[in-house]
Amino acid sequence: MREQVSLARQARLIALVVIIVATLMACSSEDAPPQNDADSQDSDIVVLDDRIQITWFIGLGAGSREDQLAPQEEWVEIYNNSQDRIELLPVVVDNELARDALREAIEAGNPPDIVGPVGTVGRGDFPGAFLDLQPLVDEFDYDLSDIDPAFLDFYREEGALVGLPFAIFPSALFYNRDHFDAAGLNYPPQAVGEPYLWPDGTEAIWDFDTVAELAALLTLDENGNNATDPDFDAAMIVQYGFDFQWTRRSPRWFSAYFEPFYPVDEDGQAALSDGQVEAIQWFHSAIWGEQPFLPAGDILLTDEFGDNGFSAGRVAMGLTHLWYTCCIDSDNVPSWDVAVAPSYNGDTTAKMHGDTFAIMATTEHPREAFEVYTYMLGEGSSGLYEIYGGLPARIPQQDSFFETLDERFAPNEVNWQVFIEMISYLDVPNHELALPNTAPSHDAFITLGTELSSTPDLDVDDRIELLLDELDALYAEGQ
Repeated sequence: MREQVSLARQARLIALVVIIVATLMACSSEDAPPQNDADSQDSDIVVLDDRIQITWFIGLGAGSREDQLAPQEEWVEIYNNSQDRIELLPVVVDNELARDALREAIEAGNPPDIVGPVGTVGRGDFPGAFLDLQPLVDEFDYDLSDIDPAFLDFYREEGALVGLPFAIFPSALFYNRDHFDAAGLNYPPQAVGEPYLWPDGTEAIWDFDTVAELAALLTLDENGNNATDPDFDAAMIVQYGFDFQWTRRSPRWFSAYFEPFYPVDEDGQAALSDGQVEAIQWFHSAIWGEQPFLPAGDILLTDEFGDNGFSAGRVAMGLTHLWYTCCIDSDNVPSWDVAVAPSYNGDTTAKMHGDTFAIMATTEHPREAFEVYTYMLGEGSSGLYEIYGGLPARIPQQDSFFETLDERFAPNEVNWQVFIEMISYLDVPNHELALPNTAPSHDAFITLGTELSSTPDLDVDDRIELLLDELDALYAEGQ
């Protein structure tokens, strides 16, 4: 009987790989990106008959880069050698092709057991496909005491706990100390509830109104005039005060800092909150208003900005996620730190990105898959953090992560505790939750973001109404 189960399992694994290979071949005839070694990694599969096989699908999020393949193989070998009951079998697919490959595997009845690492967007493409982990957490009395309770809600979808926190990317305000010093301005606050202190000693609530005032003073033209100066030349700006660094393309993304809101009402119609509408208006005015302080889309693409304004030293404040530490040029920005996200109407929101692993609801071996899963988040997690990066969700593992960043940016000193505090202010609902008719609905928001960044005379209120009409039609198509 055991041999029959094993043979059946081998057949399913081979079928999964065949589906993935077929997907890759189909996509290769299109304008697909060049495929790396991940595309054919699993052509030679050896399955041990005396173990339960658990397949691990990699590529929906991180894991398909060429530099990640060998470390992943080594990690799998370490796990397989650590026990004799389970054989973990990785299946790696290029990120650009992984969504279609996984969808076809599911439709063909040959899904994997574990998927990941994967973020909210990747999970959102497969609603209802992932196992609710809460019964397994309860059955095995799995300890969650070292995880911020607020963050567990981040992984609940319609009441189901579809993942446990692994690598998280809270957001905060990156700021260039040198720009503040040159303007004679105090640095922004590093604790929620602290006011901003103006040079004359007066205090202001740390909110988006204060950010706008501060950013205008930090926006300079080629003659050194700031945006509040009568002689300021808005056509010759060389330094901007603020940007939603790499998180501005979709209004869903940046509006979450004002007010988290899922843009679907209880009747399935498109809806935006008052906070989202104000965020969209604020964004457009920040670019095209009388005192502009946020770069237009075409400005960011110039050689001077290089599509990375803060790192180029051309933006004084950038509100973005912890993953942005990947891309700060210390030669251009030798002295920087982080502050808490500004509030809106008295509430602070620091939108969150987070990667996790998920178990497919169709797995034939949920307990064995959960055993692998807990190894990924526990004993084996250090190796995976080295491969994928990200702040460990588990508190005892976080110090070493920040020590590594300290070494990278030395002698600059950063108050990393700000990111820890921001975890408790994550956006619920999350700004990346899947929408009805996900892809085209997402594109509708992107189109609006592009128009906001490129159209000075855009009637924002009318354009918002048009967006809602577009979304209503798209939502209806997705039903």
